[in-house]
Amino acid sequence: MVQPRNRAVPALDLAVVGSVTLFACFGVWTEQHYGPHPQPWPPGAYLLTVAAALPLLLRRTRPVLASALCLACIAAYHFAGYPGLAPAVLVFLVCAGLPMYAARYGLALGLLAALLVWLIPTLPPHRVAWYGLDVSMPAVAYAASAIVGHFARRRQLEHEARVRQEAAAAEERTGRRLAEERLRIARELHDVLAHTIAVVAIQSSVAIDALDADESPAAREAMLQVRGAARQAMPELRAALDMLRGGDTVRGSFGESPDSSGSAESGALPDARPQPGLADLPDLVRQLRESGLEVELDTDGLDTGAPGSAADLPPLLQLTAYRIVQEALTNTLRHAHASRATVVLRRRDGWLLVEVTDDGQGPVAEQQALGFGLLGMRERAEALGGRVETGPRPERSGFLVRAELPWETG
Repeated sequence: MVQPRNRAVPALDLAVVGSVTLFACFGVWTEQHYGPHPQPWPPGAYLLTVAAALPLLLRRTRPVLASALCLACIAAYHFAGYPGLAPAVLVFLVCAGLPMYAARYGLALGLLAALLVWLIPTLPPHRVAWYGLDVSMPAVAYAASAIVGHFARRRQLEHEARVRQEAAAAEERTGRRLAEERLRIARELHDVLAHTIAVVAIQSSVAIDALDADESPAAREAMLQVRGAARQAMPELRAALDMLRGGDTVRGSFGESPDSSGSAESGALPDARPQPGLADLPDLVRQLRESGLEVELDTDGLDTGAPGSAADLPPLLQLTAYRIVQEALTNTLRHAHASRATVVLRRRDGWLLVEVTDDGQGPVAEQQALGFGLLGMRERAEALGGRVETGPRPERSGFLVRAELPWETG
């Protein structure tokens, strides 16, 4: 594994290389002071020692090049005729660094460096026997440092692999806990809300059968709306449960109304369908109209199906726009005492604009702000990088909900 290259030299490398260089310079001074005379230019010995040390500052990013330059300066020190080989103490860093930073062949290169430093003193001008302790023992120490560096690198790699495995295991455990929590939420929704909606649908059908169309037309019409809303909510709730459970919805809990394709006692489920989108807005508008609110829908050609149109928008974006319109119209029907509402959808400068206005009277803003509807709109829009503005219509009666969602086709 090759270390990532970083131009900055770590402070630890500066301290280590600097300390060893000072020790090598002290060795050079000792050899010149007590060595044979005459000698070459004395300052040159220190310059070669520093020149051998400087490349080692790059041993993490350029281990082979740094080692080669260091060994070249050490060899130049010997062949220039300086007594001894004090700069060779830097080879400890060379032999230890190659196995750690030179990937697959680091150990072999470290042992090769130790062998070269063993052979250099046996060459002229100051030849020494290769088996002499003053030559062989340092070479053995250099080789030992290469072996130590190799095993240190192996231990580091094993530690990194262990950390990655632990991180993957922790991520898997987190995912499993999240899945369990989603299943728990799905069970709660299924046991409470789904059963309640099914009962509402069934009981409303029973009430419709018991009401006389001639004697109480208003009550019968209201119950028809209740049944229609319950029947519309059932497949949407089931789709939400499918999403929470990962497609594994428990069947047999949404009883259909008696006038549907199955009987109320059969417990049959309506076919699952995708989450609603912009194409479902006309059905939503029709339902609101049947409830007594006159709604005008203006999509400005967004539903033409042409490439790049609203039909290509991601399902989550379409669902968010649908829910904002649904919540705004529901609030208008419940709180605003309005007779008319307008829904406008536009594409403008990379945004999908959704505006819902009504002609209601009274403190609508205060009434709507008390619930969670406006908060839910804002959270849905902000989750996609959009925003929602709400408030009284300027210079007119009624209320305005304006959402801006980023237009990103799928």
